[in-house]
Amino acid sequence: LFDITNDPADKGKFKPPSLRNVAVTAPYMHDGSIATLEEVVEHYARGGRLTQSGPNAGDGFDNPNKSSFLNGFEITEQEKLDLIAFLRTLTDENLLTNPALSDPFAQ
Repeated sequence: LFDITNDPADKGKFKPPSLRNVAVTAPYMHDGSIATLEEVVEHYARGGRLTQSGPNAGDGFDNPNKSSFLNGFEITEQEKLDLIAFLRTLTDENLLTNPALSDPFAQ
């Protein structure tokens, strides 16, 4: 959001997309840096990403620009599997396979 507003208060803020078809829209996050839904759940459960190298190396949990809503949470392996299974139910097969919906510019 900062890139649009240039407001320092908007650093680290993003407009999240809908969860509809989330299972088929990888990669995830604003920068496409997370490959799987499992990794996304881990990211949020941890309260930030641990980045080993690169310009953003460090512990995302401690990032001063991180949203106050991202605090981490406890989740069991079964709860994680259940959450991912739920997210997969949000896939609209008709939208993905119906030729009438494949090209909004088709005549």
